[in-house]
This record gives sequence, C-alpha cells and structure tokens, in this order.
Amino acid sequence: MRRFALALPLCLIVQPGLTQSAADPVVTPGNALTAAPAEWLGETPHFVLMGTVSGQVLDIQFPDIAAAKDVASFAGKREYRPKEGGFDYIDFEVGLEAVIGGVERKIELEFENADLLSLTLPATLMLDTAEFPAGAKSNAEIELEWEVGGQTVNAELAGWAGELVLAKDEGTPDDKGLSGDGLIGGFAKAELNGETWVLSFTVPVAEYEIDD
Repeated sequence: MRRFALALPLCLIVQPGLTQSAADPVVTPGNALTAAPAEWLGETPHFVLMGTVSGQVLDIQFPDIAAAKDVASFAGKREYRPKEGGFDYIDFEVGLEAVIGGVERKIELEFENADLLSLTLPATLMLDTAEFPAGAKSNAEIELEWEVGGQTVNAELAGWAGELVLAKDEGTPDDKGLSGDGLIGGFAKAELNGETWVLSFTVPVAEYEIDD
C-alpha cells in the first residue's frame, strides 16, 4: 500500500509511561456503539472500524472526524489506469493516522475494481481475491502499523470475503476526467480465517494517482 498524505496536521505525542502491549485491544475513548454497525453511517466524514485483524482487536469509533481529537490525518485517494481514450477508475484508499490509547497508529484500507465508474451507486460489491475484479466485485486489503511497549504491529492482509457497499463517490473531474477531491463513503464487512471486521466510512479525497 502507498502512504497517504497528512490532511490535518497535528503534533502526535506518545504519552509517557505507557504500560500497554501490542496485544491489547485498540479502543477509542467514549465509544457510543456497543456493537458493529449494520449499514453505512452517512455522509458526515467518519471512520468506524470494529473487529479483529491479525489477532488485533479493534474498536475504533470516530463518528465525526471534524470533532475528533488526536486525528492527524484522515484522507482518501483514487487511483486510475490509462486505457485507450481515457482512464479506468480502479482503486480507492482510506487512510487514518491518529493517536489512540496514547499511541500513534496508522490504518489503511484499499479496495479495487476493474472500473468503479461503471457502477451505479449505491452498489453492493462482493469481496473477491482477484486483482481489479470486474462487475459487482471488489477486493479488500487492510494495513495496521504502530509500535507500543517495544513491540511493532505491522500487518498487511488481503484475501477477505464479504461485501462492500459503495454508497457515495463524488468529486470534481479535471481536464483528464480524473478527480482528486470530493467524498467517498461506504460500508464493508469482511472475514478471513475466522477473523471479522466491519467498517463504515466517509472520507474526504485528497489526491489521485495514475497507475503506470
């Protein structure tokens, strides 16, 4: 996965005297939800990720990014691939960088499709293991990265089963028809090797990239 650019600059300071370990659950303070959402939580920019990834229990609830504390970056990116006469829209990424439990953490999710512009939204896409699957399919990759208690968490997992509901994908095309702004929003639920996670998000897009 590619690194996402900082969108909301913040001085991230890890609190001294931490007694946490890498195995501890990652939980945002003051969480309102006691169970994972069952659908997209709407157009307000937000990031809610609940479940388990690579043994790491996650209960991350930022229902309103603008009001959230300790969020350094929350940004999306679109990726396009050249074709004769234009471009296919093949990928988008959702990236969060925040201090949770006194630890600076990075979480990134990536979803691919042969051409997302071919979909009529809202669209339900089944998660698939193929790269850039055509039609009502996507794949999902999730990456976790942080260090706590002298231990490093650096997980990058693909091959999830489940579904992605792409509810919103809007931006302003440039003279090439490519868009590096606007919002992408949706809901995903995924399973792999007995682990599951649920995600609801609406992310401001900060950039686009052309795949060479």
